[in-house]
Amino acid sequence: MRREILILLAISLAWGAVDQSYVQNVFRDGSSVIQKTSELTIFSTQLGKDAFERMDAFCESGQDVNCSVDVAEKTITITEKFETGGYYSYSTEYGFPLITYSMVVGKIPNDRFASALSKVLVEANVTDPSQAGGSVDPIDFSDEQNNREVARILRDIDANLTYVVVFPMPISEAYAGGVKGDIRGDSASFDLVTLLEESKPVTIRGSELNLGYIVLIIGLLVLAGLAFSFFYSKPRKSGKKKG
Repeated sequence: MRREILILLAISLAWGAVDQSYVQNVFRDGSSVIQKTSELTIFSTQLGKDAFERMDAFCESGQDVNCSVDVAEKTITITEKFETGGYYSYSTEYGFPLITYSMVVGKIPNDRFASALSKVLVEANVTDPSQAGGSVDPIDFSDEQNNREVARILRDIDANLTYVVVFPMPISEAYAGGVKGDIRGDSASFDLVTLLEESKPVTIRGSELNLGYIVLIIGLLVLAGLAFSFFYSKPRKSGKKKG
């Protein structure tokens, strides 16, 4: 990992800052889709002539990697699908009147995205297969010592890294330790460098009306009202007086 940090530092100091964003769209069943967009301007010289055009052509072919390239802006977006488990957990609490959805993110899957990017570079003939590979670890929010070292370097090179979570309902809480996310309706955004400095799991909570329970209760109230009305609307029998 230290070797990767030193390489990142050398490249970034020589050619500019690091600009990346992660957008995680979460669905009600807990599955999610993450889009990672990376600006590769700083690597233009190393990638060679027409590299972005070749990468764009590969992504357009739809082979193996779900990706897109903005040739003019020199960015690549890679999309990966995820389920709950290794990188994050997801739970649903059915209450009244709200259903609460909670997600706890322990890792950001940089390993999956690095593998996909490596494949794009090789298949687009931008990188020689013999130079591809290498192990890239996920961003693990439990690795406090390493995260703070990485965060310090990223601060030094003026890195711009954002992590955004989009929920299928309005978000009520978004935090990692003492770091609060910028909540805007169903989305919450974080400065990823700040998250590395804090080095705590990211927690997102959202809620919506439990319409099933509400409809059930309304139905029961209506039935109770009808029963009450029927009972008290029945004419009472009057008794005959004895002569």
